[in-house]
Amino acid sequence: MAIRLGVLVARGSRSSVHAWGRGAVAKVPDRSTPEGWIHFEALYAASVRDAGAPAPRLLGIEQVDGRSASIWERVHGPSMWQYVVDRPDRCAHYGRVLADLQVGLFDLVPPLSLPSQRDRLACKIRRSADEIDASLADALALLPPLARSPRLCHGDLHPGNVILAPDGPMIIDWFDASRGEPVADVARSSLLLLPDGDVCPPHLPGADTDTLATISQAYLARVTARLDIDDGELAQWQAVEAVARIAEGVGRATLLDVWHRRNATRSDAVARCVSVRSVEPMRGAVQTAGD
Repeated sequence: MAIRLGVLVARGSRSSVHAWGRGAVAKVPDRSTPEGWIHFEALYAASVRDAGAPAPRLLGIEQVDGRSASIWERVHGPSMWQYVVDRPDRCAHYGRVLADLQVGLFDLVPPLSLPSQRDRLACKIRRSADEIDASLADALALLPPLARSPRLCHGDLHPGNVILAPDGPMIIDWFDASRGEPVADVARSSLLLLPDGDVCPPHLPGADTDTLATISQAYLARVTARLDIDDGELAQWQAVEAVARIAEGVGRATLLDVWHRRNATRSDAVARCVSVRSVEPMRGAVQTAGD
């Protein structure tokens, strides 16, 4: 007898998750989600699990209402975000747990089946420039060359994508996984913890600005200390990731603010450099005249 979709377990921006028989769930893409999306995420999740990442076990691909749906071993437990909502006094603790999980991923060798983080970012930046503002293409110039071996990056790590199962945390939603720069992945996660003005992010339902600020501060303090991340390098990657995220159709007020702050900082630095260079010849001329 064919298995039918069971009760709704969770809903995301691109899909819904339903019970599927005993001990499994089906991830069903929305009608607006491209057909290939479910296959790519299944490939990436299976690959990172083989590499040692705490990812759910893929059971296969089935057809549901004429569309491909991925079938996963069911992971029991609430999301990390649900714990934060239930116990906001513990949100700093979970911010540190999130940081430790992410650093653990960076210790793994990324599967070659994952796409390049740089290529993904460049594609999204061009889309933002085409659809929103041509000047956003300037973010391409901020993409630094890869200075070290690429690491395993989740690409969408936030408390809503971590299930706190009885036998340990499990990370879900691997579609945005890539081989890339850890600081870029940290920058992405930091943006996912920001509200859009007074509006809290839809992927963290029930959030308030105070809780977001506390968990964000705890997360960044832990992850920057463990990875010895320079403030300037993080700010540069946050600007790049902000422009890339705009292409995803989310609220963009805060993201544009992150981008414009970085641009203003660069403009001030250039102005100071020009000022120093223009003063130095004048000093030489004064010294010559004095001689």
